[in-house]
Amino acid sequence: MNFRRQWSNLVPKHSVGPMITVLAFVLLVVHTLSFGFVIDDAYISFRYAQNLIDGHGLVFNPGEAVEGYSNLLWVLLCALGMKVGAAPLLWSRILGGLSGLVTLQLLPGIVGRLAPNATIRNPWPGRFAQLVFAAVGAAACWMFSGLETPLFLLWMTAAWRAALRRSPVPAGLFGLLLILTRPEGPAPAVIFLAWSLLPRSAEDRDRPAGMWGRWLGPALLVLGTAAFFLWRKSTFGYWLPNTYYAKTGDLAGQLKTGLPYAGDFLLRLGWPLLLAVLAAAVRTGAGLLRSREMLLTMGVIAFWTTYVIVVGGDTLGMFRFFVPVTTLLVGWTAAWLASAGWLRGAGRTLILGALLAAALLPGSKYGREPWLARTHMREANLGGWMLAGDAMARQLPAGSTIALGPAGYIPWKTGFHAWEYFGIVTPHIAHRDMSFDSGFAGHQKHDGDWIVAQRPDYLLIGNVDITPQPRRGLIPPLEVEKEIVLNKEFQANYEMMSLRLANGKYLNLFRRRADTR
Repeated sequence: MNFRRQWSNLVPKHSVGPMITVLAFVLLVVHTLSFGFVIDDAYISFRYAQNLIDGHGLVFNPGEAVEGYSNLLWVLLCALGMKVGAAPLLWSRILGGLSGLVTLQLLPGIVGRLAPNATIRNPWPGRFAQLVFAAVGAAACWMFSGLETPLFLLWMTAAWRAALRRSPVPAGLFGLLLILTRPEGPAPAVIFLAWSLLPRSAEDRDRPAGMWGRWLGPALLVLGTAAFFLWRKSTFGYWLPNTYYAKTGDLAGQLKTGLPYAGDFLLRLGWPLLLAVLAAAVRTGAGLLRSREMLLTMGVIAFWTTYVIVVGGDTLGMFRFFVPVTTLLVGWTAAWLASAGWLRGAGRTLILGALLAAALLPGSKYGREPWLARTHMREANLGGWMLAGDAMARQLPAGSTIALGPAGYIPWKTGFHAWEYFGIVTPHIAHRDMSFDSGFAGHQKHDGDWIVAQRPDYLLIGNVDITPQPRRGLIPPLEVEKEIVLNKEFQANYEMMSLRLANGKYLNLFRRRADTR
């Protein structure tokens, strides 16, 4: 009895596909947990959600209408969980994990429609795509981050699926959800809706189109988007969120960070997929490029890459801005390999999937991007911000005001009225015209003199300055904080102080002198 027959007797053919899916689910969960990643920006969303359920409205500081979040739907979902008593980080991770698992489940059907040759539409290309997606570090890292990234990925994938199925109503619905979840949602929403209105493929022509579909989908998207933008303008005074203005304004400076960001993604995470596509193209030739679905998918990926470059990329680790197109990249790759005839059985699917996953997984552990993710969790960043926020909430007077760079955990934990140095929740800074030359995408606007003029009770300098003993000399400022420490009012009216932290170290910060309050 040969090996193939032995394998067939041991594992029935009909159960191999579900086994690969389960393997992909497990890999995705383990991969996500291996990062242990949480982003400080998630606590900005949590603070907005907390103020909403406390009756203050969608505000960062009560009484100030500023759209300092970039994820309305995510804030509302967080508020829903917090309202019923769920811990915000746990609840956000549940939402993110469910979004990732549903996304994974959608892939087989999508790849089946994307592959242009009906003879290769078997279950294996889709199972292959699931296995490879679970190994993409960018998606895994952000799954439990606390932000809306996996939810936005789900809507992108669902809208893509609706476009492939020529289903305008779902395309309009998921397009609207894209818009409510992220500021860049309108562009892919319009693209996928237009795609869904194209003539049906031969195999779909017998499926009823529905008498309402061709106008109900566009109407849903247009009317919902118009209502949302009018509400935003009337509530916050601007057509776009404050975060957009804070992170843009110098195209040349944005390109200086955006181009290396996209190139780094290609070198560190995109190359295994590109190599697989090139290998398949050698065997299939250029015929696959005649597929409208493949060309349109390539167009969406190219459009999104251009957008990421133009806005300057992202200073955070593991390519957050490229996560929304990871399923398109993986599905597109699976379709190429299927066209080459390499995904026609369980054995080939497992072998090629394992090889491509093995090529992708080192990008989750080695290199600059995973280092940035790990660095964010350390004492110099979020680890220290959490220690500082806990100590300040315990030891400083309730109702204090504070100025600082990290606008997430510390303001959320303390509840203090906060001014933030980079303009994310500070409109005056967000709308400044400045040259971007620091190299830190999205963190290049500042106005130290204005910050001092607000007369905060406390200021954090040096990001978060934690030392084994109280610091004796001046806290070394970051570049954007030098305006503050050189300000004459600051020098005359503020003094250093230290707070004992839970780990026995000290947080060094500045407080306004009692005689100047």
